[in-house]
Amino acid sequence: MRPQTLIGIAVSALLLYLAARNVRLEEILPLLRQANFFYLALAGLCAVIAIWLRAWRWRYLIPDSERMRTANLFSATMIGFMGNNLLPLRIGDLARAYIAAKKENVAASAMLATVVIERLLDVFAILTMLSVIFFHMPLPRWIANGFLLMLGLGAVAWIALFSMNRLGAAIGVWLSRALPARYCGRVAEFTESFFAGLSAMRSKKNLTIATLLSIPIWATYALGTYAALQACAVNVPFSASWVVLAFIGIGVSLPSAPGFVGTFQFFTVAALALFSVGQQQAFGFSLLHHLAQYIPVTLFGWILLIKEQMSLGDLAAMKTGK
Repeated sequence: MRPQTLIGIAVSALLLYLAARNVRLEEILPLLRQANFFYLALAGLCAVIAIWLRAWRWRYLIPDSERMRTANLFSATMIGFMGNNLLPLRIGDLARAYIAAKKENVAASAMLATVVIERLLDVFAILTMLSVIFFHMPLPRWIANGFLLMLGLGAVAWIALFSMNRLGAAIGVWLSRALPARYCGRVAEFTESFFAGLSAMRSKKNLTIATLLSIPIWATYALGTYAALQACAVNVPFSASWVVLAFIGIGVSLPSAPGFVGTFQFFTVAALALFSVGQQQAFGFSLLHHLAQYIPVTLFGWILLIKEQMSLGDLAAMKTGK
């Protein structure tokens, strides 16, 4: 097992312990039994719709987006999210780039570049939510520090991508000189297509559309979160769903076990503590909310994986380049 995988499992185990250390099973079982499964189903549906919206947004980040089919990108994205739920090291993000590249007959490294841009848009959406929350309620110091760290890393990543977009040819020449000759051909091919994938950053129109599409994506997630809150009879305002999303956004950026087990629970409990929701109820909610997203996305992704005539082993092999 890789060190990165072990670190992720350790982080998840620690955060799950902290989220549940004062929780007694007999006190959360009534919450689980009395949950409204209609609202939980709605939360799961929102998770699937949000992934379709992601695929629509992704389309505007891909060169020659006019010929891209949203249905193909949706299939690749759903499989990718399923992969993240079941496999370590977020291999699903790499998998969806390769699957989309195969379906659309483009270079995989170009698609991978667009996945990086799409993930950065998510980071800035989370930062926007945290910024609004920051001015409306006091945040724990560790969340404020996490916000500043994400802001700094996001800015550095965006500047790096922008620089690579502008200096792609020069970087390719430098790599060809710095690397051994036997690697030059493959590296040159990879970097050329990767930098081509960054070309969406040059289109102000497409980048603006993709950025604006982040609004319905996160609004759908917020609606699903609020539906799950209603399912568990957690009496908080709709704004609480945005706080939960923002906190989870910080949580899922940490190393974790597959499916973000532990990080999801800890940051959900921390968010709801701001609304005076007890740990017992908040932890029970975190379990049901997590399952409401995890189960439909994993099942739907698995069906689409089978449709692609692939197996989970094929996805797992991508991290080793097999």
